[in-house]
Amino acid sequence: MIHIYYKAPKSSTPSPRRPGEGGFTLLEMLVVISVVGIMMAISLPIINTTLINMHVASAASSLSGAVQTARYQAISTGCPVQFTTIPASNSYQLATEVVTGSPPACASTYTNVGNPVPFASSDVLVPSVTFLLNPGGTVTSTSVVTAPASFSMHLTNGSTSKTVTVNGVGNVTITTP
Repeated sequence: MIHIYYKAPKSSTPSPRRPGEGGFTLLEMLVVISVVGIMMAISLPIINTTLINMHVASAASSLSGAVQTARYQAISTGCPVQFTTIPASNSYQLATEVVTGSPPACASTYTNVGNPVPFASSDVLVPSVTFLLNPGGTVTSTSVVTAPASFSMHLTNGSTSKTVTVNGVGNVTITTP
């Protein structure tokens, strides 16, 4: 015996929502969007402050590393290295006395080593500082080369700041005032 079943086509009008069915109402979506908006409004100033702190900390760390590298270069070559910060471009420039002659000796004038090297984004303010890193590891002023000197570079961005200090024997420290 053959049975034939007929299934009526589905209606094109949607059926009313029944309890337990998936989906969201417009009101639920508005509540979620409002909560996300409020959370973003609260978190954006915190994120901005964190980014500013990171820019200043990164600039201080880069500057510290550059001074230490220049000091090691002076010790290894046996010739002084002049370290200069350039505030207009947030960069530093190294200059050294070139080793010449036989027996080898340091020249009496400084020659730039490469191009200025950027170490901070444009939103970090950097002072203009110039000092010498000597072959003995000491740090002196460019005007008085006999007495070890201490130099401080105060980096700022708004209310965030770090101080990079190079003492007379070449130790570099970063502090938050």
